[in-house]
Amino acid sequence: MSAEILPYMGAVLVVGAAAVTWAARLAPSAGAKNTAPFTDPVPGGRWLQCDELRCGHMTHLHLPVGDGRWKCSNCGTVKGGSS
Repeated sequence: MSAEILPYMGAVLVVGAAAVTWAARLAPSAGAKNTAPFTDPVPGGRWLQCDELRCGHMTHLHLPVGDGRWKCSNCGTVKGGSS
C-alpha cells in the first residue's frame, strides 16, 4: 500500500466512525426508557432549604402555614414569619 493513500484511509475511518455513532444515537432504541413521572407542583408550596439537621440542610418542599411561615413537608419544622 502506498504511503499516499494512508491519510485518505484515516479520513474514511474517522468519517465512518462518526456516521455509525450518529446513526446509533438517532435510533429509537437509544431513547430514555425509565424516566421519572411528572407530578403537578403543590399549589403555594416552595422548595426551600430546611435548617434542621434531620433534613441535612437539604432543599425540601415547604407548605404555607400562614403569617408568612412555612412548614417543611419532610420534618414538620416551621420557619419564617413575622417575629
